[in-house]
Amino acid sequence: MNTPFPVRQDGRFTVEEYLAFIGTRPEEERWQLIEGVAMMLPPPTLRHQRIASNLARLLNRQFEARRLELYAYQEVGLSVPQVDNFRPEADVAVLDSSVDMDAPYADRFYLVAEILSDSNTDKDIAAKRVRYVQHPDNLYFLLIEQREVRAEVWARAAGWAPVVLDRLDAVLELPEWGFAVQLAGLYLGTPLVPSARA
Repeated sequence: MNTPFPVRQDGRFTVEEYLAFIGTRPEEERWQLIEGVAMMLPPPTLRHQRIASNLARLLNRQFEARRLELYAYQEVGLSVPQVDNFRPEADVAVLDSSVDMDAPYADRFYLVAEILSDSNTDKDIAAKRVRYVQHPDNLYFLLIEQREVRAEVWARAAGWAPVVLDRLDAVLELPEWGFAVQLAGLYLGTPLVPSARA
């Protein structure tokens, strides 16, 4: 479960306070700041990790095939310009080749994917979605269920109106990159697609 850690009377951190706080925590702990509330992230399930790694692998394969200088990373710290109370850790994010590889947070990204966990609350996901779509460079926000076949695709080109996919043969398309994959490809190796059917 996400564990809130309020530091001030109003229970909210600024980014500066949050960074000072996590600097005191053991390195193996994973934290994120959502609307000023610091939350410790539980270890992801293997199912969660598999979906995230499938998505990152498929994206990277497409970027390489099209010779795009984009890269999908897992468990990425992100920042949004002009927002002083938000430092999430995305399950998958697409960054470009100019990213500062030594920085803990990427301030430019083009896709963010969240794999839903039992610890996610509707409020947290809604807050993340608002911030992700507000980023001027971001093109996509993906919300992927891990226990059922379901993905929501929010695209800038579609005015951020969600498209819901809920079948293994439904195709997740990201037209800016010529990317198209059946949902079965995301769920490969999980109980939803246990074999190499995808």
